[in-house]
Amino acid sequence: MGTERSIAQLGAAIVGVVYVGAGLIGFAITGFGGFVTDTGDTLLGFDINPFHNVVHLGIGAYLLLAARLGRTATEGALIGGGIFYLLAAYLGFENRLQIISISDALASDQFLHIASGVTALGLGLVSSLVGRSEGSGDSVQKA
Repeated sequence: MGTERSIAQLGAAIVGVVYVGAGLIGFAITGFGGFVTDTGDTLLGFDINPFHNVVHLGIGAYLLLAARLGRTATEGALIGGGIFYLLAAYLGFENRLQIISISDALASDQFLHIASGVTALGLGLVSSLVGRSEGSGDSVQKA
């Protein structure tokens, strides 16, 4: 009996690993001081501070956990995560993300948040549509 992963589960696992990695690398850059201040540190051109790194670790862990759940739960987790990221983009454009060291309304982070949000929503919704057409429901195992 093989185990087949849904698009949502595979996507959540891959993105989860990327976010955990970004959080860990971020701490190597920022250290642990100035937890919620604008440290001026960047990772690949994106503003970071220690709190931002914690957010990345938390989102990565959330996605890795979600990837281990059933298909429907993972899809819901991705849809919820996508909404979270779109809200983060909105708050960023309103210049309200200084706590994670984003102090410019048009910072590149806002556009990454939009891309992340749309991608997460898309993965969750596409996986749901594919699952319905296959009639597989919540099961991730096929005989």
